[in-house]
Amino acid sequence: MRVLDLTEKDPSKKVTIYLDGKPYEAYEGEKFPVAMLANGVYWLTTSNENRHRGAFTFGPVPVTVNGVKNINGRKLKVKDGMKIERQTYADFQEQVSIDEGKPILRYVVDVAVIGAGPAGLGVVEEIGGKLTVALIEEKGWLGGDMWLKGVEQEGFGNPREAIEKLTNFPENVRVFLKTTSLGVFDKGEYFLVPAVRGDQLIEFMAKRVVLATGAVDSIMLFENNDWPGVFRRSDALEVMNVWGVAPGRKVAVTGAFIEEIIPELQRWGVEYIVVPNVKRVEGEDRVERVIDENGNVYEVDALIVADGRIPDINPITQAGGKLYFKRGYYMPVLDDEHRIRDGIYVAGSAISIKPHYANYLEGKLVGAYILREFGYEGEPCRYEERLNEYEPVARPIPRLPLDNFNGEDVQICGCGVTLGKVDDVVKSGITDLQIIKRLTHLAMGFCQGRFCLFNGALLVSQRSGMGMEGLDIPVARPPIKNVKMKVVAGRD
Repeated sequence: MRVLDLTEKDPSKKVTIYLDGKPYEAYEGEKFPVAMLANGVYWLTTSNENRHRGAFTFGPVPVTVNGVKNINGRKLKVKDGMKIERQTYADFQEQVSIDEGKPILRYVVDVAVIGAGPAGLGVVEEIGGKLTVALIEEKGWLGGDMWLKGVEQEGFGNPREAIEKLTNFPENVRVFLKTTSLGVFDKGEYFLVPAVRGDQLIEFMAKRVVLATGAVDSIMLFENNDWPGVFRRSDALEVMNVWGVAPGRKVAVTGAFIEEIIPELQRWGVEYIVVPNVKRVEGEDRVERVIDENGNVYEVDALIVADGRIPDINPITQAGGKLYFKRGYYMPVLDDEHRIRDGIYVAGSAISIKPHYANYLEGKLVGAYILREFGYEGEPCRYEERLNEYEPVARPIPRLPLDNFNGEDVQICGCGVTLGKVDDVVKSGITDLQIIKRLTHLAMGFCQGRFCLFNGALLVSQRSGMGMEGLDIPVARPPIKNVKMKVVAGRD
């Protein structure tokens, strides 16, 4: 077994890959970052500012593969003999590529459900068999964040077994995995949902749309928060529970929601220490020590950030939804049937942060409302009563020690935007986030602010004294992912 393997791997799939000419053991189909982590290698790419970076915090992982530059190493699946080289960001831009030479695939359905976590699966379970459904999921799996869990979940028990039961779909449900939705657009009596799978453009025409797009992990701000060996909670869960690889031999855990990761570490027997107030991480090509705000030093080889999740607001605002601030995050304004406007519903963690089972119930609730719209009997009241038993999670608003940070060492955005750069603009008196975006390029990369815009708002609020509820949050512009059109020569 490799140094950080937690489980035995299939020996028939064993391959050799090369990073900068050095051979490493890997297994066919593994993600490149997972294979390197299992070998104890955290540094995979270098930013334009010459900062070493890994794959488990934020930002792209551009690498050169078999002589081809600017490959997204984060999604790269390894093959025997693959030669990989580290590179800088240079002219790399993470984007969705569409092959214009391929005919567009078109589907007409009653309901398009975007997101296949517990909420999306709840919607499909409620309406499946009665209405035609397209279930669109960006990840390569069904079940969303619950798929990453190894410990039992309230209301579901074993998460994998629960997901298996929920995904026994009827024939009128079509599933599209690894498919990225680009937005929701009005098209007469229908909604147009363009999406991309690989380099194939797909157009869904749906009478109703459900945004079950979930939440994203909050990015904590501290010095060298982009260093190799810093993990988001979700990435740490994936490497352990999907790939059977430890994030490190001894890891530090920080954030307001450490209970979301500690049981998983205990399950695998990974040694950990809790560090409440991280100021800085240090090391050569990976995290070697964590320093707290009191100057205490902790010798570890990884740091997992578990600071809670916030709703993914980009699909909401692109589709015409409005926001308000409550419980420590921005939430969509809904009518009494969970719609941001006629025909477009929202369910799950895209609304508020709740247990997986509550998200599932909310999906069932939305499904019941949709059934009534189509003339079927629906009983939303029975799901409303059960959903009322769950109080959404309140996330404490962090207080940033801005004047104690070296702002140039704190990455507010994975695209190379530092806290210091944004802070200088805010201290000059500019508090309009749209203008700040233009001046600093905050929230203008591939994620379009899914991870970094909240921290930009937090910085403005703290420096200006304005409440988070009073800030004007920029609307996500279509398409909500950068798109590159490509034409393949020789096609008819």
